Amino acid sequence: MRRLAVLSLMSVLAASGPALAQHGHGATERSAAMNRTWSEEVASVAETAARFESPEREVIALRPAIIDSLGLKSGARVADVGAGTGAYLKPLAEAVGPGGHVFAVDISAPFAAFMRDRVQREGLSNVTVVLSRTDSPTLPPASVEAILVVNTFHHFEAPEAMLAHFRAALKPGGQLAIVDFDVAQGHAGHREVVALDRAGHIALIQSQGFALLEDVRIEGMKENFVLRFVRR
Repeated sequence: MRRLAVLSLMSVLAASGPALAQHGHGATERSAAMNRTWSEEVASVAETAARFESPEREVIALRPAIIDSLGLKSGARVADVGAGTGAYLKPLAEAVGPGGHVFAVDISAPFAAFMRDRVQREGLSNVTVVLSRTDSPTLPPASVEAILVVNTFHHFEAPEAMLAHFRAALKPGGQLAIVDFDVAQGHAGHREVVALDRAGHIALIQSQGFALLEDVRIEGMKENFVLRFVRR
């Protein structure tokens, strides 16, 4: 494995300056607290789905453009990590076609159960729901050509471990797409939950065996960024 892929997070923090140094113990505690909320304290998943999938949310309104930016081919196998209530499942399933496959990955048992019902209800025969761990998407090695992470990277309690598993799950040349809140846009609520800015995300992910492929610009996107990486 290349040296950059085995650097500890602390050594990366020390070398990368303030943008990346924001990600520390406090950020991990915030991620763990958020994850407990979604994993253990979901009173009504249907109500949560309505909030998650509101067209007022940028990642919902711009969902077609985000998926188009991935350039998924018919027959591809893609994982939606942090799939939540399954907002991206149908468009991803359509993008890869009946010969492809979508893995809907989430750590929340209530969300996973909701997505399984959704898969049946919407007839998504090329979607499999995966209940994962906080440090791993629990995907087999070299099983997918693409991984999509929408508004979830800031939830990762063990980002290095997760990125290592992403790299292992991707086939050679596979892509990792990260969509997350852009703290540079000055939204106070985003700064409370997101530890890294755009540059910090790039530095961390590149240190773990990925190369930046594209900083995607989508018309109308103001609150989020889209970063595409390729597995080295």
